[in-house]
This record gives sequence, structure tokens and C-alpha cells, in this order.
Amino acid sequence: PLREIIKRLENVYCNHIGVEYMHINNLDQINWIRERLETPGALELETVEKRLLLARISRSIGFESFLAKKWTAEKRFGLEGVEMLIPCMKQVIDRSTELGVECVVMGMPHRGRLNVLANVCRKPLEQILTQFSGLEAADEGSGDVKYHLGTYIERLNRATNKNIRLSVVANPSHLEAANPIVEGKVRAEQFYRGDTEGKKCMSMLLHGDAAFAGQGV
Repeated sequence: PLREIIKRLENVYCNHIGVEYMHINNLDQINWIRERLETPGALELETVEKRLLLARISRSIGFESFLAKKWTAEKRFGLEGVEMLIPCMKQVIDRSTELGVECVVMGMPHRGRLNVLANVCRKPLEQILTQFSGLEAADEGSGDVKYHLGTYIERLNRATNKNIRLSVVANPSHLEAANPIVEGKVRAEQFYRGDTEGKKCMSMLLHGDAAFAGQGV
């Protein structure tokens, strides 16, 4: 009946999550998103999944809270208000690993980079936190600001029990300049792995709305 159809659509589109996809030109992509949203029970999680989600978002919020209290006046481009990015990225990586992806190269803006390095890539916290202590006079090199730095790490994905290689490219202030670098790194990984179908190595590009103007890239 019409009442049930309206109720189901209201639960999908008028609830806690908003989705914009009708601007996409590819009809197959639109139908793919619509199918996954409108299928009954698609947005419901099992208890194990809820606990995993809670643990991940708690680590994300806890990291930001610690930095905010410890270095109150330090510029760090925190992730406050968008902490859900961390569980989202980890879910993408988990699912990709299940489907055979062995390497993920990421490009992203300054905001949230430290949290991604800590909670997605699992870069050792001591390496991240030492960036908040200025270089001593005896230290060599000038280094770079902490929210420009990337990482490269290979670790066990505990959710899938498979090894995954994660890389975040270093970012200049000119954000979109990182995009071709990410694509090039992925192409090189695919070449040296003999990945002719592009199923073992993938890129993940994250940028804020303002960056999508292109900035000449």
C-alpha cells in the first residue's frame, strides 16, 4: 500500500542520514546507490557491527579531545563534528580488503589528517605527537607542518585478518595537487604487482567542498 511505501521512503530520506545523488549523470550509479538505500533493512546494523562502530568513533573522538586539551592553542585542523569520517574510511578499507585489495593510497585535506594517520593508518602516536614539540636548535632540517605530513605503513587488518598496505601522500597547501600524485602512485603499484585489472590497489581521495573547484589541476 501507498502508506507503507511513503513510510519506508521517509525512514530512508527523512531520518538521521541525508544522501545527495540525483545530480550524478550516470544512471547505473544512481540506481546502485538507490538500491542500497531503499532495500528494507539496509541501514540496520547487527550488534557486533554496532559495537565495532562505537569503538571506532570513540577512538576518533578521544584522539581529538586529547589534542584539544593538551595543545589548546596549536593549529592542528581537527576533525570535530566530522568524527564519523574515521569509521567510514575504515569500513571502506575493510570491505575493499575482503574483495582482494592489498594496497590503498589516500589523498586528503589538512582537516582530520592527524586522526586518519592515528586511527586509520595506525601510525605510532609517539611519531605524531612529537610533531607538536618544536624542532630543537640541534635538529637537522626544518621539517614540515604536521598537518602536511603523510605516512606509509603495512599492517594486519584485524577486521578481515589480511595484510593491507596503507599510504597517505604528503599534502601541500595547494590541496588538489595531491590528486595526480595519488593516481600515479596507484598506477605504479598496479604495474609492479602485475595488477592489469586494477583490483589489488585503489586510491581514496577526500577533499572538502571548497577544494572541488579544481584549483587548476
